[in-house]
Amino acid sequence: MADAVHLFHIAYSEQTLAQVPPGYQPLDNLNSPHNDWREYWPIRNYLLDHALDDDAWYGFFSPRFAQKTGLSAAQVTAFVQANAARADVVTFSPQADMGAFFLNVFEQEEVFSPGFIGAAEAFLAEVGQPLALGTLVMDTRQVVFSNYFVARPAFWRAWLVLNEALFALCEGPASDLQRQLTQATNYPGAVQRKVFLMERIVSLLLTVNPAWRVAAYNTFDCAWSGTPLNQFKLEAVLSDALKIAMREQGYHQYREAYATLRDKLRHPAAAADAT
Repeated sequence: MADAVHLFHIAYSEQTLAQVPPGYQPLDNLNSPHNDWREYWPIRNYLLDHALDDDAWYGFFSPRFAQKTGLSAAQVTAFVQANAARADVVTFSPQADMGAFFLNVFEQEEVFSPGFIGAAEAFLAEVGQPLALGTLVMDTRQVVFSNYFVARPAFWRAWLVLNEALFALCEGPASDLQRQLTQATNYPGAVQRKVFLMERIVSLLLTVNPAWRVAAYNTFDCAWSGTPLNQFKLEAVLSDALKIAMREQGYHQYREAYATLRDKLRHPAAAADAT
């Protein structure tokens, strides 16, 4: 019998609530008292308020999921079930260029929000998990944007623990770190920095704990970013292959080749808006 896959469509307006695609359960976020947390608030509430089936899969997607990935709920379910025996987490991450041309998702956000890595490292040190985020290597097996992943409850619980620490810090007493994490970014709607850190926790967990088994849907088949980097499709494939080689073999020649390739292409992104 195939594993149950529970997919949720996060609705933040009457329009998005009325447009729940087939195969999704609506997750009402219309009157959120914490809209500054964006999708974290409804995901958090669901995980805290519901008893999860340890043998099932859960995914929480924004209304733009189909647009960014080209996938229906039926296709997501089929891919998850086809990989259920070999994975704990199944990812569906778009924007292959944003994943390929940066060493990791933290470096990628640093380009669009200078100071992001420093704030993220300070948070991790605060919760007893210090890491040098700028040195982490993430390939298509770890890169996830927009929380576009489906996972078993064990992973969601680990994800929630770290994000609840972030939530408590940002909602707690005023501090310099809190100020850094709640700083508005130039993303439309002045979304706070904490949201982009929250969205990168999945990639962090998959990178630092290889015990989590991952099945990644082909990111190159999904939508690319709206930056000038989206035209370099061959180079993105080569860059990701080099990062896989870096993680698997560790030869310095792979890192040097990667740096040479990406540095020729990446600079236009600094002046463009992230999507």
